[in-house]
Amino acid sequence: MADDESAFHEKPLEFFASIANTGGDCDGQAILPKNGHFRATCSCGNWSVEIDDSEEGLRLARIHTGSSPD
Repeated sequence: MADDESAFHEKPLEFFASIANTGGDCDGQAILPKNGHFRATCSCGNWSVEIDDSEEGLRLARIHTGSSPD
């Protein structure tokens, strides 16, 4: 899949509406740049970390949601 076709670059209203109405589920994670580092957060509201590398944020998000064997 080309970068311009990535689902990470799409922001469908239905996806955001479902995350807003989850009631604490881990339906969406975000890894955003912030002041020279990154902040990774989850829609559950119980997980947020600051990391130096976006790949580390993705790895930690997978662990948080149980999607990684780590």
